[in-house]
Amino acid sequence: MAGHKGYAIAAMMDMLSGVLTGSAFGTGVAGPYQTERKSGAGQMMIVLDIAAFQPLTEFEMRMERMIAELKAVPLAVGHQEIFYPGEIEARNEARHRREGLVLPPDTIRDLEKVAAACGVPPPTAARSG
Repeated sequence: MAGHKGYAIAAMMDMLSGVLTGSAFGTGVAGPYQTERKSGAGQMMIVLDIAAFQPLTEFEMRMERMIAELKAVPLAVGHQEIFYPGEIEARNEARHRREGLVLPPDTIRDLEKVAAACGVPPPTAARSG
């Protein structure tokens, strides 16, 4: 990921979420498909008070400018838009709040089977497809 800069970011994250937390790090972390052993993966959350660095309105203005600069980069061939990290997820969440979560028909059928097996009435939500 991103050459030497990506390597530095990955190493820093491994230090914070592995070494610092007492969890596994480097080759000690098992992947999601290595079910024969525990992952050893650690978690790290950092909370920052933006107002301790600058007024919130200034931060918001600067973030909007940064996003505008990110989106102003020339598009790669075959792409219509540049997304900033988390933008697609934020759009999906907003859509889900407006329209609800759309499940494929086979998933709805499977959920109905599980509900019936558990003696629970199926949901009455609108069906897709």
